[in-house]
Amino acid sequence: MPRTKGSATDRSTSEQALQLLDAATAHVLQNGLGDLSLRSVADALDTSHRMLIYYFGSADGFWQALLFRVRHAEQQAREKLVVEGLDAETAMVTAWDRYSASNYLPIMQLLFEIYGRAIRDRERFKGFLDDVIGSWTAVIAERLQQVMKIDADEARLFARVEVATIRGLLLDLITTGDRQGTTAALKYFASKMVSPVRSTKKK
Repeated sequence: MPRTKGSATDRSTSEQALQLLDAATAHVLQNGLGDLSLRSVADALDTSHRMLIYYFGSADGFWQALLFRVRHAEQQAREKLVVEGLDAETAMVTAWDRYSASNYLPIMQLLFEIYGRAIRDRERFKGFLDDVIGSWTAVIAERLQQVMKIDADEARLFARVEVATIRGLLLDLITTGDRQGTTAALKYFASKMVSPVRSTKKK
């Protein structure tokens, strides 16, 4: 993240850094990550790569700040979807409606692009990879444990499958543009999100 200190000059510097980060995020959401070149982003922002390094400490510092901003937007959207008493099926459909919306798909498309880069350069994107699954499944598992009345281990399994299903169908939607088909598949799967019925043997 941008450097933040106490003086008025430092606050001004931090504000300028945040303005650049907002502009860079908007640019990357519209155009993708490109070649991960600081110079290309700096040119698009009408600044220099040296200024970005000054504000963010290094090229990797800039990219980490950018990824944090994108993840933060995703996490804020996720938090808005948490409604007390919402059953598992409705919660999943609500999440799909949010993340598959036309105005949100650019963020998802960028995240998929980051996945590809991160898998090839795990050290550089370690923070992203460490967070990309766990931050989702933890929140979803807690909700599922409550609404489905299942234990923590089973809730984590359900959460992992739910995350994988939504992300897989979002990738399908981005790739094919088939909104009707992906939405139907999501609703079909969501309708199966009920508490497991366990058979009991008669003694």
